[in-house]
Amino acid sequence: MLQEFRHIRLQTTTDIDYILSPDKTATPASLYSPAFEVFTDFTEVKPVTVPESLPIQEALEYMKSQHVRLLFVLDNQDNFTGIITASDAAGRKVMAFMQRDGVSRDQVQVRHIMLSKLNMNALTYEQLKGARVGDIMLTLKGSGDQHVVVIDESSAGVLRIRGIISASDISRRLKIGFDVMYESKSFAEIEQVIRSGEGA
Repeated sequence: MLQEFRHIRLQTTTDIDYILSPDKTATPASLYSPAFEVFTDFTEVKPVTVPESLPIQEALEYMKSQHVRLLFVLDNQDNFTGIITASDAAGRKVMAFMQRDGVSRDQVQVRHIMLSKLNMNALTYEQLKGARVGDIMLTLKGSGDQHVVVIDESSAGVLRIRGIISASDISRRLKIGFDVMYESKSFAEIEQVIRSGEGA
């Protein structure tokens, strides 16, 4: 059986000084780049999910362990019900819920704080096909959203979440700060910051 395989000659790493990372290989994005460059596609990247009954503190710790700032929330039938972000899980929403309902922090669950799918916005995968990064930025700025989910339809006609676009991913790819994205009066201002390299 082993005769089917061959030994591959191993190399030495003595003269290797550099480690490649995705940021170094990715071509810099611009406002005119295809929107797909800032899209996280769930056919390629597995979404990170939690049950809506999970205590909020555990959700925060799980985000840290998974190196994400957003979790998709599922009910006890594994149906999508919303999203929870790190800023919501660690911020004022938790304190407001504790005060309003007279509960301790360990009684606060993801479902109490999450953004319900009833209050979320989406783009379709078809809309993304002709869109540019600048189109997405303008859309997020107009809606005030930090994230937008992207939906598609299966061959059986089932609607599903195909992926997500986040403002933080856009700012990272463009190498500009959040504040630049949301406070700039025009795209010309943003382009100026991108060109000068002062936005990161």
